[in-house]
Amino acid sequence: MPENRNLKEALINAVHHLNNNNLNECIEQLNEILEHQPNNIDSLSMLLGVYIKLNKSKESLNINKKLLEIEPNNKLYLEQRAKIFKFTNNEKAYIEALENLHKLHPSIQTARLISNLYMSDDDEDKSDNVIQSFLENDKNYSELYKGIRHVKAGRLKLAEETYKKILKNDKSNIDALRLLGLLAFKTKNYDIAENLFIKCLTLNPSFALAWDNLAKLYRVQNKLSKSIPAFENLIKLDSNNFEALVSLGTVYVKLSNYEDGIKLYKKALLINPENPRVYLSMGHALKTVGKREECENAYKNAIKYFPLSGEAYWSLANLKTYKFNKSEISDMESAIAKKIHPNELIQMYFALGKAYESNKDFDKSFSNYKKGNWEQRKQIDYNAENYKISIDEMIDFFTNNQSLFSQNYGYQSNDPIFILGLPRSGSTLIEQILSSHSKIEGTQELPNIMSISRQIKLLDTSIGYPNNLLSLKDKDFSNYGNSYIDETRWARSSKSYFIDKMPNNFVHIGLIKLILPNAKIIDARRNPLDTCFSCYKQYFAKGQHFTYDLDDISRYYKDYIRLIDFWKQLFPNNIYTINYEEVIQNPKEEIEKLLNHCNVEFESNCLNFYKSDRPVKTASSEQVRQPMYKSGIDYWKNYSDNLDILTTHFKYDK
Repeated sequence: MPENRNLKEALINAVHHLNNNNLNECIEQLNEILEHQPNNIDSLSMLLGVYIKLNKSKESLNINKKLLEIEPNNKLYLEQRAKIFKFTNNEKAYIEALENLHKLHPSIQTARLISNLYMSDDDEDKSDNVIQSFLENDKNYSELYKGIRHVKAGRLKLAEETYKKILKNDKSNIDALRLLGLLAFKTKNYDIAENLFIKCLTLNPSFALAWDNLAKLYRVQNKLSKSIPAFENLIKLDSNNFEALVSLGTVYVKLSNYEDGIKLYKKALLINPENPRVYLSMGHALKTVGKREECENAYKNAIKYFPLSGEAYWSLANLKTYKFNKSEISDMESAIAKKIHPNELIQMYFALGKAYESNKDFDKSFSNYKKGNWEQRKQIDYNAENYKISIDEMIDFFTNNQSLFSQNYGYQSNDPIFILGLPRSGSTLIEQILSSHSKIEGTQELPNIMSISRQIKLLDTSIGYPNNLLSLKDKDFSNYGNSYIDETRWARSSKSYFIDKMPNNFVHIGLIKLILPNAKIIDARRNPLDTCFSCYKQYFAKGQHFTYDLDDISRYYKDYIRLIDFWKQLFPNNIYTINYEEVIQNPKEEIEKLLNHCNVEFESNCLNFYKSDRPVKTASSEQVRQPMYKSGIDYWKNYSDNLDILTTHFKYDK
C-alpha cells in the first residue's frame, strides 16, 4: 500500500467501489488492506458482505470464521454463519450454528427457528420443548412459563387466566395466543382454538408450530378440506417436513384424491426411505386405485423395514389373489414366535390363515384363522344376546309407530342407492356392476346414516334411538335427509345417482325411509355359510365386532334376516334382494333386473364391470377387477370339518 494512502482513505475507496457495484475492485482494495492489517474488523466485515452478495459461500465462511476467531460471541457474526449454512443447504451445520447462536444469545426468534427445524424432522416434542425451555429461562417470559407449568400440573383454569393476563397487556403475543389455543384444543373448545391459532398466524405467518397445531385441530374434527391449506403452509415453510407431507397425503386419500396422496407419500419416502408406516399407507392407496404391482412392492417394503408387521402381511393376504411363497410363510411363523405387538400378532395369524388357504392346506389355514379370531375376540366387547334384544326393540318400535311414514316428510331426493347387508356378501360386486353404469356413481362405505342415528340418539339419552324419532318435527326429517345429501357431495361427481355401500345400514332402513323416502335400497345376500365363514376369515380394520366368533356371526346373520324380512313387510316393493349365487349363475338376467329396480336402462358396461378403473376401497377390490368366477360358491365346504357351529345353526349337512 503506498505510504501516502492511509487506512481511512483505503476504506473510503472500498466503500466507493461497493456503492457503485464495482465488487471486484472493492474486493481487491479490501484484500490490500488485510495484507497489512489481517485482523481489521471493518475490512473483514465489508469483505464478508461482498462475498455474501456474490453468493460465494466458501469464501464467506472463511471470512466469517476469521471474524469469530477475533470475536467469538459476536451476535451478528453468529447469525451470518447460520444464514450461510442455510443458503448452502447444509442442514446439519445450520442447526449447529443456530443452536450455538441460541446458546450464546437466546431469543424467542431463534427458539422458534430451532423449533421449526425440529418440527420438520417430525419431532414435535423437541419442537415444543425448545420454546418451553426458553420461556422458562427468560425473565421476560416468566408469565408464559408459569402458564405452561399450570397446564402440566392439570391446573387448566389457572393456565387460562395466566395466558389471558399476558394478552391483556400484549394483544400481539403470539406465544400466549398459541398456548391459549392449545389449551382450548385440549379442552375440546375447537372454535376458540381455531380463532386463536388463526390470529397467531395472522401476526406471524412463518410460525410453523402454530400451522401444525391448526392442521391437527382440523384433522381431529374431520374438517379435512380445511386442513389442506394448513399442511400446505407447513410444507411451504419447509419442503422437507416429513410429517406434514405424510399427513397431507393421508388427508388427500381420505378425500378420495388418491393420486395426489400417493405422490406425497412418495415425496415423504425420499426424505425417510425406511418408514414402514408410510409404505403401508401408500400400499393401501395403490390397492384402491388398482395399481397391483406397486401396491405389492409397497407392502413388501413395509415388511422389509419392519419384519414383525402383521398388518403388512395381512395387507398382502387381503389382496385375496396374492399367494405367499414358502420363505414368506416361514418368516411369518418365525415372527409369531417372537415378542410381537398383540395387534400385529392377530393380523399375522389371519395372514397365515390366507397363506395356507392358498396352498389348500385347509386344516392349518383354519387353525390360524381360529387363533387370530380368538386373540381379537378377547379385545372387543360384543354380546350376541344384547344385539338380538336391540333388533327386537327396533322391530317393536316401528311396528307400533308405522304412522311415522304416512306423511312422507323426508327430503325428496332420488339420488341415493343403498347397498346393504352383511360384509362379504357380494356387495362390492353389486356396487362395481352398478357404478359401471353411466348414470350411477360408486363412492364408498359412507358413515353418514349411522352418524345421523347417533345425533338423534343424543337428543334425549334417557330414551335414545329410535324412540327419539317420535319427538322430531316434520321439517326435521327433511333436514336430516338434506344434510345427508349435502355431506356426501364430496364423495361423488355430477351423475344422477350415487351408491352408499355401508353394509350395517340395514339396521337403519326405517330411518332411511323417513329422511330419504325415494332412496333405492338393495339387500345383497349370499349363502349364509359362505357369508359367515368369509366374515370369520376376514380381519376388519374397525367395527364388525360380531365376526370373530362363529356363534356370534351365525346369530348376527339370523338377526339380519329377521330384520330385513320385517322391513320388506313394512315397505313392500321398496327393498330389492339380490342373491350373489344367482348373479354368478345368470349375470345378464340378474343385472337387467337390478338396473330396472334402479330405474336405469341396461348398459353393456355393467356386464364388463371388471374393466372399470374406479377406486375400490373394500377387501374385494382385486376380486371385482376380474370377470365373475364360480369358485366362491359353497367355498365353506373346504373347511366343513371345522364348521360344525355354522352347519348346526343353518341346518346344513356336510
